[in-house]
Amino acid sequence: MVAISSGVWAAGFENIVISAKEGSEPAQASFAPNTPKIFVSAHLTKEVSSGSEVNIAWIAVDTGGAARPNYKIDSVDLHIGSLINNVKSAMTKPNNGWPVGSYEIEFSVDGKVMEKTDFTIK
Repeated sequence: MVAISSGVWAAGFENIVISAKEGSEPAQASFAPNTPKIFVSAHLTKEVSSGSEVNIAWIAVDTGGAARPNYKIDSVDLHIGSLINNVKSAMTKPNNGWPVGSYEIEFSVDGKVMEKTDFTIK
């Protein structure tokens, strides 16, 4: 598993933070099954220009059979304007809690995956 911290950087994204509280730092790498909501945020670098389309996808990589492997839970499309310098997304806990396992958040720009960040539910 990749540890996420406020210093993480990839082409197009920096300061990627996954946490149980919106706007919280430091980043978390694992969460309890009863975590009410999981948030992700990232600052955009100059590689993501105004007019770009950013997609943030939430993926259940391996949940021990609760979902098929690499199942895309949900995603959000964001149109980047000239004044936007960060992106964020959140997922709410399923009714029966988060299935234990490994998850991934995928950041794409104009249809090209630029960064993958993972976390676990345990």
